[in-house]
Amino acid sequence: MAEKLLDMPALSVSASMISVGLGSQTWSLDAHGSRPVYQAFFVSRGKASLSIDGQAGITLSAPAALWLPRRISGAFVLAAGSEGAMLSAADDFVRRTVGDSPAAVQLHDMIERVVVAQNENLAGHAGDIGRAFEVMTQEARDHRPGGTALVGAYFSVLLLLIWRAAGASAPTKTSGTGATTLQRFRQIVELRFREQPAITDIARAMGITYDHLHRACISGTGRSPMELIHERLVAEAKLRLGQSEQSVEQIGFGLGFRDPGYFSRFFKSRVGEPPGAYRRKIAAQSQKGLTPSFAAWP
Repeated sequence: MAEKLLDMPALSVSASMISVGLGSQTWSLDAHGSRPVYQAFFVSRGKASLSIDGQAGITLSAPAALWLPRRISGAFVLAAGSEGAMLSAADDFVRRTVGDSPAAVQLHDMIERVVVAQNENLAGHAGDIGRAFEVMTQEARDHRPGGTALVGAYFSVLLLLIWRAAGASAPTKTSGTGATTLQRFRQIVELRFREQPAITDIARAMGITYDHLHRACISGTGRSPMELIHERLVAEAKLRLGQSEQSVEQIGFGLGFRDPGYFSRFFKSRVGEPPGAYRRKIAAQSQKGLTPSFAAWP
């Protein structure tokens, strides 16, 4: 029987260990739920299978790890006599974890794909992956100080291990020069948006002109490079206002704003209300069970 689920509102993540069952155990994957989540499964012993609507089934043999993006329909089945672990995580939690990781560019690409790692590719990482699931599950049971930070840290480790074991580090192929330029720009922004870098500096680092970069962004998104950076800053500010206990001033400082007043004006000009008012609105929605999505950055 699965152990107690980890359900921490601040993180919106749950994890459990799956004990050996006399019969097979099935988890339905619902793409149409009110709050689609990311999911991960680990098969530490035995076999499992994944079926996704409209696609051929996948058979998994221990050790095996599986990462599933949001809005996947199908089923995960753990065979009789097998054991492992599973977790689910809300969109805002996953994106915050990925955004704070030194490997943000690589993980940003991975989390939106079905990723499978098993057999010899996973053998060297299976123990660490199993340990990550164990720690996250333990924190649900023990409720010790620092549990929130530990869950976030081990979740980040889990993503990196799955990414490495699956060979997901291969570069993403993108068609067209403009599309490639836009992808590279987004990768740099994801790593440096907190610095609020100058567009000319980014273009120089990419080995292209400002005009070339501007045309690629307008062609691909309809927005200028600066607008895309500002869009990312607003998305992160919303996330932190809704999920963090930091003050508005601390959040602004963490996003590269040295003047709290300017941060408030910047946020209000793009959201329609100042940060404090937005935070109070999100808190009220949370009390009513209405959790917003902060997935504004593609």
